[in-house]
Amino acid sequence: MPATALQHFQQDIARANAIVRLADPLPQSSGAERLLRSDLLRSAWMFAVGALDAYFCDAYTDLIAATISSKSRQPAITLPDSFYEIRFPVRAILEEYVNPNWRWRMAAREMMERENVLSLTTIQKLFNKFFPKGRKLFGDLMHEWISHPTADRRLFGLSALAYAAMSAPQQNQARQNALEQFENRYEELFQRRHDCIHNCDRPKVAPQLLRSGTVVAKVIQDVEFLVARCDAHIDTEFREFLVRIGCSAKTITNAGY
Repeated sequence: MPATALQHFQQDIARANAIVRLADPLPQSSGAERLLRSDLLRSAWMFAVGALDAYFCDAYTDLIAATISSKSRQPAITLPDSFYEIRFPVRAILEEYVNPNWRWRMAAREMMERENVLSLTTIQKLFNKFFPKGRKLFGDLMHEWISHPTADRRLFGLSALAYAAMSAPQQNQARQNALEQFENRYEELFQRRHDCIHNCDRPKVAPQLLRSGTVVAKVIQDVEFLVARCDAHIDTEFREFLVRIGCSAKTITNAGY
């Protein structure tokens, strides 16, 4: 489990929520006041999506480092072919370390330093190598995610209660529709952050309106849902991944994930 990545994410999400609480009650009598309030809400949106980006970069770094260091400890294990295509920075590998296996963590961290993870497709590309068939992000998980107590209708287009009442064929179709809704929702969240960063939320002539703190609070909730569900999935599946590639119990204990 990438514990530090999750801890940092939770701290950053708390900062985003604090900005919303500060901004929401601000006055809106004049244009300048409305713009200031909107800009604070925009910054909370950016904080939330930035926290998501940092979590997935850090989590991927942890999993890669744990996998490669396990191979270093137990050379006989067989890594998937995709791992042999990873390009580590040479400098990070050649540095001297007190703990030789720390080099892989530093190399993975440097590899991800200039990357971002701001699309569901990128998250799938990075993490699905660790998950078996039938347990990959995101379509394979729609059933349990729709049914999760913290799931919201806006993410999937239906409630857990409505989904539970469906027949099996109806649920199958509902999962397909839910995946499309899910993908569209996060594309919207990522695109708005892009607009904020690259053109100050002014994709055309005027800044986009952002009047409601509730809107941003829901963005934060949806970011938290995605990270929490993915983190739980990683926690469940990564140890099984190490078992599948042949790691011993001792190697798994020392993997450092």
